[in-house]
Amino acid sequence: MQIGSTEQMQMRKMDGSGGSNGEGMREMMQSLAPQDRTAVREQMASLSSENRQSFKTEMSKIDVTSLSSEELSQTLFDLLSSFEEQKTDSGNLVDIYA
Repeated sequence: MQIGSTEQMQMRKMDGSGGSNGEGMREMMQSLAPQDRTAVREQMASLSSENRQSFKTEMSKIDVTSLSSEELSQTLFDLLSSFEEQKTDSGNLVDIYA
């Protein structure tokens, strides 16, 4: 019985379905051009840990099957910029009250 469940798991991974969210994000990143992948990683690193986690959550909702590599890159950069704006906006509030 355990062997059958293991075989099912392997089949799911081979056909692309199933798997964890991390695998989908890895595939998404690998589908980007190398320079875009580097830029996305650098921008993600500049986010706060809270915004980075929120970005990853939003990133997992993107339907990559309907996007070209260029469209995916632009979608990710737009999403990243929205999180960077949140960081800037909250930083301005601190400046105002300081």
